[in-house]
Amino acid sequence: MIIKGGHTIYNGKEYRFIESESEGFIVLKSNNKEDMNYGFTHYKDNIYTKVISLNEVEKLFLIHSFAKYKGELFGASNGENGKILLSTPHLKLAERYGFKRTDKYLYSKNVNLDEVEIIEERKLFSFD
Repeated sequence: MIIKGGHTIYNGKEYRFIESESEGFIVLKSNNKEDMNYGFTHYKDNIYTKVISLNEVEKLFLIHSFAKYKGELFGASNGENGKILLSTPHLKLAERYGFKRTDKYLYSKNVNLDEVEIIEERKLFSFD
């Protein structure tokens, strides 16, 4: 599974977060119904949220995920049927590895997880 976006550690567990409408707060997001036992509320489908103060977490970070495929790095996201969706704006690279054009300047290809090495880049984040 590819992880992207804002994340933080809250009570020893990693959660996705988005900025709250209230300054100094964030909204934690979870797909685990058991988190309702820890103050999360049901948002919709299998999404649960909790608004907390920025003071309740040590750090915020952004995760960017890439996939190493046949020695090259590509943008990566969750594809269809448990596959990894690779993408690149580079035509020559796309042609070399059999990518299909999916947008004006983007080429993509679904591959099996065992064909790639997932690389997560984590950078500290601040609202300042």
